[in-house]
Amino acid sequence: MKPNIVVLTIDSLRGDKCFGSNKNTKTPNLDSLITNGVYFSQAFSASDQTGTSLGTLFTGNFPIKTGKTQFNFDAKTFTYFNILKQEGYHLYSFIPDHDFFQTLTSNFDENTIYDFKTKDAWLRLHGGLGQQIVEQLKSKKMKEPWIYYIHLMDIRPPFTIPPEFDKEEYGSNNYEKLVSYIDIWIGKFLNEIDLEKTLLVLSSDHGEYIPVTGESINEIPKVQNMITNVSKVPFLEKIGMKVLFNARFAAQTYRKEKLKRTLNPYQMRSFNSRATLFLYDEIIRVPLLFVGYNLKKDLIIKEMVRHADVFPTIMNIINTPDTMKNIDGRSLFPLINGDKLPEKPAYIEVGINLAQLVDKKNPEAISKVIGVRTSEYKYFRLREDQTKNVHLFDLKNDPTEETNLAESKPGIIEKMEKILSDFLKNADKNKSSKLTDEEKRIARETLLKLGYI
Repeated sequence: MKPNIVVLTIDSLRGDKCFGSNKNTKTPNLDSLITNGVYFSQAFSASDQTGTSLGTLFTGNFPIKTGKTQFNFDAKTFTYFNILKQEGYHLYSFIPDHDFFQTLTSNFDENTIYDFKTKDAWLRLHGGLGQQIVEQLKSKKMKEPWIYYIHLMDIRPPFTIPPEFDKEEYGSNNYEKLVSYIDIWIGKFLNEIDLEKTLLVLSSDHGEYIPVTGESINEIPKVQNMITNVSKVPFLEKIGMKVLFNARFAAQTYRKEKLKRTLNPYQMRSFNSRATLFLYDEIIRVPLLFVGYNLKKDLIIKEMVRHADVFPTIMNIINTPDTMKNIDGRSLFPLINGDKLPEKPAYIEVGINLAQLVDKKNPEAISKVIGVRTSEYKYFRLREDQTKNVHLFDLKNDPTEETNLAESKPGIIEKMEKILSDFLKNADKNKSSKLTDEEKRIARETLLKLGYI
């Protein structure tokens, strides 16, 4: 009998908040899972945006090859869920009500879809969602063998923290306190999972910037409310969203200039937004844990791995043929068994932001910045011009990516560009990453509802 599978992705969960010297969260259940499983401490997503990164996880292919982003992922996209269904698995999910997730799970046997489009209606784990997951696991109604995919959105602003967790012992900021809170529910889920016959895989879609002051300078309530309600207020339509974006940008710039008087450049970076011009590890390093079903225990693997490798590894663990052809990912099972694997570089790109979708001068909604990461270097630059926004970091000697070596290391730039050009060369020319007008409309609505403003 094949094992059951739980795949849990936690939106915006940073890898360094789950394990390592930068961990300042209280997570006894996650710690126990790591002790009883296999944890990859250097795992990276392909993007800093949910659908684009998870698309890589579920297809084993980078977005540069498929052309798939958060907003053009369609029901025809072949994923590992299709293979598992062909192999006799019953598919179940617990997902937010966004188009990407509903498209991803459109062929599942049963989906529980929770409200996350309307901020006022967000329930989150402590509002009843956690108990729904517990009841599903406890009911034993899922037909075996099953795979249960869960995506949690609790670490999203506005941060809602239960009062009992709003204490320093659970973290130095609201983000960390929420991670500590989610851990309580991970423990409740575990109480209903038989790890002897179940494989549990835990990861995230991407990381997140955490402001050193504890407050985001991007929050401009009056302007954001106007942007969010632009379609409801006639005179705002005449003004145009771009004018409102400019007003918000001016307010943010003023705040940044004030903060620069007391904070260093690395601290200032914590106020960045995702889907802009940078691909620091804060937003692409994710947790990756495999536990249960006769896997080794207390194994920390430090080799760099990618989201694209996750499902090939699952297929290897459950001893099921991997029929995906010509994918970017590969099984990490040899590393779990103590064998060596030659390193493969990770392709990375920024997500699509709302400003791109309202800019008539630049209407193409594709990622602006692309790059590659190895265990030694990080390299990224503008997609359309390899001479602009060029960043190169020596990760061995500068793990926090504070010194840009682009001008002083032309030889390394050439090598990294060769790796990137190989990814570009292997892209499927029949796939388009450009969005239709309807896809752009849906993308704008989604980004507004998620707060990408």
